Amino acid sequence: MRTAVGGAMIAVPRQLPRTLGVDAATVTRTTWLVRMVGVREVALGAGTLLAARRGEATATWVLAQAFSDAGDAVVMGVALRSRRVASLPALAVIGFALGGAAVGVRTALGDAPSTARD
Repeated sequence: MRTAVGGAMIAVPRQLPRTLGVDAATVTRTTWLVRMVGVREVALGAGTLLAARRGEATATWVLAQAFSDAGDAVVMGVALRSRRVASLPALAVIGFALGGAAVGVRTALGDAPSTARD
């Protein structure tokens, strides 16, 4: 899913800011930034998929995704507080990002090799 979303951000960089209610001038000026974030999403998703396909541990990749999602939630919260984005879509992004971060941390901890044995 992350890889597909990142690909969409690269291919159609105006869609995300429009959905967030960003003004047209800012949307035009920030397409490069949306593409940059899209590349991050593709890299994180593809790295995780490649590690899983090779049978390697994915914990580090998943934890990187969790930190990325947590950062996205914080940045979106700041944008919401400063009224740079529309409330409902921003709250949805924050919810998804926090959920992704929580699931990612839990998944990464579950995937990490245990040093303590019963």
